[in-house]
Amino acid sequence: MKRHLIIGGGIAGCSLAWRLIQNGEQVRLIDDKKNKSSSIAAGMINPIVFRRVTKSWRVDEFLPEAVRFYQDLERSTQCKFFKEIKIRRFFASEQEKKYWDEKQKTTEYQNYLSPSENLKRPYSNSDKKWGSGIVKNAYRVDAAYFMKEIQTLLLSRKSLRYEFFDQNQLNPYELTYKNERYDSVVFCCGSDQDRIPYFNRVEIQHTKGQLLTINSCDMTEKETWNHKGFLLPTGPNLFKVGATIERGARDTRITKEGMENLIHILEGMFSGSYQVSKQVAGIRPTVFDRRPVLGQHPVHNGLYIFNGLGTKGYLMAPLLSQEMMHFILSDKPLNREVQLMRFNKKDV
Repeated sequence: MKRHLIIGGGIAGCSLAWRLIQNGEQVRLIDDKKNKSSSIAAGMINPIVFRRVTKSWRVDEFLPEAVRFYQDLERSTQCKFFKEIKIRRFFASEQEKKYWDEKQKTTEYQNYLSPSENLKRPYSNSDKKWGSGIVKNAYRVDAAYFMKEIQTLLLSRKSLRYEFFDQNQLNPYELTYKNERYDSVVFCCGSDQDRIPYFNRVEIQHTKGQLLTINSCDMTEKETWNHKGFLLPTGPNLFKVGATIERGARDTRITKEGMENLIHILEGMFSGSYQVSKQVAGIRPTVFDRRPVLGQHPVHNGLYIFNGLGTKGYLMAPLLSQEMMHFILSDKPLNREVQLMRFNKKDV
């Protein structure tokens, strides 16, 4: 049994911790409870990238593992936080509809795209003349509930501590932290990565996103709507509206401008009555090429990074955490597109 220290308790850190525990490893996860974009996220698992109607990167691998992972955790926690959803995409152009209709007929896309429709939806402002289509095999993780339950599970295993990571207490040559020896130290620090002196040249970008929660008796709870944003059912007469994209922002303050942008997204889709009940903001860790960053430090053996999951975190984390575990324990090669070495820097 090896000992592993993980810094950061978002979706990446918690998923990796649980993978290692299931493999019989000893884990210490430390988290400071700050800026949990993983907790306020919409938690949607959408297999399709709209506009050109393409499949999400590696979705045929990511999706089955995500379903297994979250269903297994539901059994372990005896809680329900994972469900299948229907995403109705209102086409933004005639070209998008053409892409959809062409790809929907192919074997590669039949598991993900339903035939397009031209029926008017009640209270919809987005039908226009191009119609809409349903994305199949889409899911939602109740992010706040999931993060609460997986952290409770890790606490019950005495594997999680809520504390500030003091980088001055880490000896990267001896792999000790506060005089305790570890076989690996993994940084899953999200948007705080650039505040850590290891891997701080990796280009983790700060992308702020704001979300609204609204109450409405007019919106259907059977579908998630998407058109320049999303309108997601989360409970009886409750919906999330999102999300803004504010690149380079480092604060989690909600803003009047964010509210106005979210109302614009909402009213671009929905003409029914509603009341705003909550506005939140978080910082997502993103990368210039929209691929996560996984790997070992080029100088300090045993120091690792697992970060940059961005907006697709709930889709990618289950499989990537498994691949990261195998890389740490047995040096199994990582997918070329996520490897740290792609930054081609000697001092990362």
